[in-house]
Amino acid sequence: MSLKSDWDVIIAGAGPGGSAAAIRLAEQGARVLVLEREEFPRFHIGESLLPAAELVTSILGVELDPDVFLFKRGAEFVCEASGRSQTFHFDEALPGPARHAYHVDRARFDAMLRDRARAVGAEVRHGVSVDEVRFEDGRVEVGIGESLVTGRYFIDATGQDRLLAKKMNSGRAYDRFGKAAVFTHFSGLGDGAREALAPNNDIRIVVIPDGWLWGIPLAGSRLSVGLVSRKAGLRRGRLDEYLETSPLFQELTAGATRHETRLIGNFSFENTLSSGSRFTCVGDAACFIDPVFSSGVSLAISRAVGVAAELLPALAAGREADADLMRPLEASMKRGYDTFASMVFRFYNTKFVDNVIFGAPADGGYRAGVISVLAGDVFRDDNPFQEMLLRSRRHQFRPEDASGPRARPMPAR
Repeated sequence: MSLKSDWDVIIAGAGPGGSAAAIRLAEQGARVLVLEREEFPRFHIGESLLPAAELVTSILGVELDPDVFLFKRGAEFVCEASGRSQTFHFDEALPGPARHAYHVDRARFDAMLRDRARAVGAEVRHGVSVDEVRFEDGRVEVGIGESLVTGRYFIDATGQDRLLAKKMNSGRAYDRFGKAAVFTHFSGLGDGAREALAPNNDIRIVVIPDGWLWGIPLAGSRLSVGLVSRKAGLRRGRLDEYLETSPLFQELTAGATRHETRLIGNFSFENTLSSGSRFTCVGDAACFIDPVFSSGVSLAISRAVGVAAELLPALAAGREADADLMRPLEASMKRGYDTFASMVFRFYNTKFVDNVIFGAPADGGYRAGVISVLAGDVFRDDNPFQEMLLRSRRHQFRPEDASGPRARPMPAR
């Protein structure tokens, strides 16, 4: 017989995925507890959203604070070595989501989502680490230090910490995606930089051997800059080397104040058991493809909203223990994950950048489809370019695909 639980849903992690799930669940009356290890606001990358993240305003009810959100029309890919560039604007995409997106200050953005979750009834506790999760006696038992809280359902939104993937040994990394990123912020951008970035505020993706750099304008005359490498052993100094020799970044950062340089690795990841009896994962705890096409936050929020849609009626009917509860959502999300993974693999390992990015015609049948995928509109079934990515057997990225590169077990972090 099941024991009574303290909460309907316990969520580990108050980032975009965890807070989005908490908002949707709590506003429908579920008793939701969110446990977050860090204090907010806290620094985080993943600052460039896609139009598919319009769910933030249309579904989650978060207002567009101009101190947090900066209008983004699209993306500009640049190769400084050859002088090539190509711009993709979201208003050229297939009919669907919004025709623009936003860059966000993640410290404030995450805090806004957290505050919205609290406003609709979720309890959020900071400075709390989840030490243990057990599924027994018809409930979930979550250990936090010397205490124990219980729930009917558990959502892992622990991001790159990947609590359940480590517990269940179900994580695997992609060998031939990005391996690591080194990044920093600049504040007090000069007039020349602001003029170069305005009015579209496109993200700059600068292609370099074995990787790429990003330049993301942020509200308040700031710029996020980072370098991603698909080779192991990335050093902080490598970012300095490129910034010192890049005409583009020399122009954008001239006279600006540079802040702390940070490094992160082992981020291209898939959880092979992201749902089961009384649990599911959202955000990076479920899957993180690669930062190159800015899909992380959009996919995290999409999955969180989908989790709530499946879980709310299950809680009402008392069937939240069904191991197949999230199966429809998993199928839908797999389509989105596979679309981005297929494109990311091509970005790093084929002539995709030359043929599809820099070689893209100004118009034509595939252009709108390419831009739709870049916009995160990856859950439709009428995009020829997306269907081509999903059908192709030439380049595979999962270990069961013997003809392609094999994913490897995720190392402990």
